[in-house]
This record gives sequence, C-alpha cells and structure tokens, in this order.
Amino acid sequence: LSDRAIGELSGGQLQRVLLGRSIVSRPQVLILDEPNSYVDKRFESHFYKLLDEINKESAIILVSHDIGTVLAMVKNIACVNETLHYHPGADVSEEWLGEKYACPIELIGHGDLPHRVLKKHGHE
Repeated sequence: LSDRAIGELSGGQLQRVLLGRSIVSRPQVLILDEPNSYVDKRFESHFYKLLDEINKESAIILVSHDIGTVLAMVKNIACVNETLHYHPGADVSEEWLGEKYACPIELIGHGDLPHRVLKKHGHE
C-alpha cells in the first residue's frame, strides 16, 4: 500500500495507516475517536488486539458509541450524556447505564454474551 496515494485507500486501510502514524512517535496518550468506524468486522477483532498491544506502552482514550464492544476492551469507563459520568472499572451494569442515560440500554455482544433485541420503550 506504500505506493498508493492516501485518497486511494479504503476506509479500513486508512484507519490502519492513521493508527500507525499516531503510534510511530510512541505517545504517552493516544486519543481515538470511533476508531472502528471504517474497519470491517473481519479486521475489528485484530484491530482491538493491536490496541491492546499499544496500550502496554501508551494510555488510550477511546471514544465510541459501541458500548457492547468497548466494555469488553476497556479498563475504566467515562460516559458523556450532557455531563461526564466516570465509572471505575469495566463492570458496568445495565441499571447504571439506564440511570445515567434515562433510557434502558441493553448490552449486545457476541460469543459467550447473550444476544438481545431491545423492545420499544418510552423516555423523555
């Protein structure tokens, strides 16, 4: 891919290039905003394994709306919904999420986690 112009890369290829560029200087903190947006599902688990390796040398702040995936990967959680809600650790209950967001949120995951479909619900 080194011979290609950056505009010729797919979204997933571009995400990988940007991640590589961001870690080449070995930063103390890496801030990633929706880093898996253009990464296909086949590469996503490898992508998070890469982040796990990077996290051995750099702190990572990961911004994401993908709560189910993120909870399986993080050490601590800070949820933002009009205000900042810090939750030490990654063991976040559905009740805690519902309280902070005033809306029932169910965690959806793959593998050993149960699959759920959200029912229609009302909230203000």
